[in-house]
Amino acid sequence: MRLAPATTRAVSSALLLAACSGVPEGVVGRCESDVALPAAVTTDILFVVDNSSSMSQEQAKVVAQLSAFLDSLANAPVQNDFQVGVISTAVTMYANLCGANSILTQAEAEAGRLQLGKDLAGNPNPASQRKLLSYDDPDLLEQFGLLIGQGTAGLGQEMALEAMRRALTEPLLSVAPDATPAGNAGFLRPGSRLLVVIVTDEDDCSASNPQALLLRSSCTAAPCTVDADCGGEGIYCVVQGSESARACELNSCETPEGRATLESVTSYVDFLKTLDDGTGSNRQREVSLAVIGPVNAQGEPERCESSSDEAFGVGRRYQEAVSLMGERGFIGSICNDEYGTTLRQIAELVAAPQVLELAANPPDGNLIRVTVERAGVAPIECKNGDGFVFEPGVDGTPARLVMQDRCRLRGDDRISVRFICAG
Repeated sequence: MRLAPATTRAVSSALLLAACSGVPEGVVGRCESDVALPAAVTTDILFVVDNSSSMSQEQAKVVAQLSAFLDSLANAPVQNDFQVGVISTAVTMYANLCGANSILTQAEAEAGRLQLGKDLAGNPNPASQRKLLSYDDPDLLEQFGLLIGQGTAGLGQEMALEAMRRALTEPLLSVAPDATPAGNAGFLRPGSRLLVVIVTDEDDCSASNPQALLLRSSCTAAPCTVDADCGGEGIYCVVQGSESARACELNSCETPEGRATLESVTSYVDFLKTLDDGTGSNRQREVSLAVIGPVNAQGEPERCESSSDEAFGVGRRYQEAVSLMGERGFIGSICNDEYGTTLRQIAELVAAPQVLELAANPPDGNLIRVTVERAGVAPIECKNGDGFVFEPGVDGTPARLVMQDRCRLRGDDRISVRFICAG
């Protein structure tokens, strides 16, 4: 099979046949099979957009480069039947601001629910018409850009991972997007791949108990020039209204004590890795996680800065999550002056299908050998447990190969599949 050029979006099969003769009874004697890939792969894409007060510039940079993201998906080697929805990072916040009474705020209209676009004040944008967009919508780019605009009136406790989990579980998956309160029915399709993209300038602050962490702020913050002036982890020297006015600001989520109250990153990654594919066959969904967050150019946690922008936190939890996702994870810096390259790299996570369906259901996956031909390197030989995992057909679903590690496919790869048999 060659992942063919995007101009045809066709998938051809290069078939290696092995002739079997003199095979004893009961031993596999027919050693040929097609690798059957669908004409299109389905991908559900969930953007989780930070809508706190510091995010207007970052949302605008995503919108400015959405065409690069969509073009990469449209030009993938196999036609990509993708759909897109957007949620915010707002779930709950328990805060004591300027010494006032502690208040628990719950973002009941958000908290993982698909959103329409908003203006900067958080009011609905009348031009935003649909919460769920399809790859073949004629106004996809325009409407997608409106959805990314989630305003800057959201909660200051950015719970992106918790919002993501709520978006992908019941009861929201059974509630229509136009219901009151709304839900996400229709977003997660049976058998589809899932790509989650988080855009934020602070670290994840997901607490399963709404009152596990009390956010504090002071109205008499000390002036500063750099973070070191503020003297403590989780206290940052941030802009206060203009470039010439900076003050020390506590981020309770990023202190050692604050992080200790949060839901473990592992629990969210385990959720993604074990997400059912919805076909009723007990198979896991193919899931990728991408973050545009507070890290440096090497993807390491850092309160990054650029000539025109700075992060308001350090992405330790996001870096951990992406690392645990392995080859299905990606992280880029929120401080980049433009996000074109980053969004193209994110699209590459789902450019080539990593699950190959077989036309027949072979009796033993250990008989299968896959050869991957890749430009510039020797052919890569793959077998069950070493380059792919064989999953037999279940209740009418086809057998399939899940490509992994060194055999994970790229857009220009050619593959051939053969059976090893007696005779």
